[in-house]
Amino acid sequence: MSIRLNLGVSKKIGLENYGSAGSSCNVELELDSSSLDHPEEFQRKVREAYAACRSAVEEELKNHRANGEPKQDVRPTPPPSMEYRNSAPPERTENPYPVSPKQLNFIAQLTKSVRGLTAQKLDAYCQVTYGRTCNELSARDASRLIDDLKAAKSGGKEIA
Repeated sequence: MSIRLNLGVSKKIGLENYGSAGSSCNVELELDSSSLDHPEEFQRKVREAYAACRSAVEEELKNHRANGEPKQDVRPTPPPSMEYRNSAPPERTENPYPVSPKQLNFIAQLTKSVRGLTAQKLDAYCQVTYGRTCNELSARDASRLIDDLKAAKSGGKEIA
């Protein structure tokens, strides 16, 4: 008779501009039930499986740490100005790291603090600058928008 052992390791790291990246590894082992008769051998197998998972998770996150941001987000870096005004917006691509609820809440707070800025004007700015509405932004673009709103709040940037 055999037993199944299911174990996993997950880890999340913080990245610049309110971003984060995570990785997880789950393994299911089928062991002979007699392995429970030898606790030391059983514990060794469990430790080896955990070590393999931890190593896989760390290797995956090492790529994120080295680059400062996830590799999967391949959207081109939008310009800080509104250069798309007289041309087509950037091509829409899949958004693997969408704007977080915390970012959206902070954007809403900042929008209220910028004189003359409404949610509709902000959505229009996002469409022109990032090719998406505020709710469709990537986490990276939302971070840039937050920086723009902070600058607009202090009078250093105009968001029309």
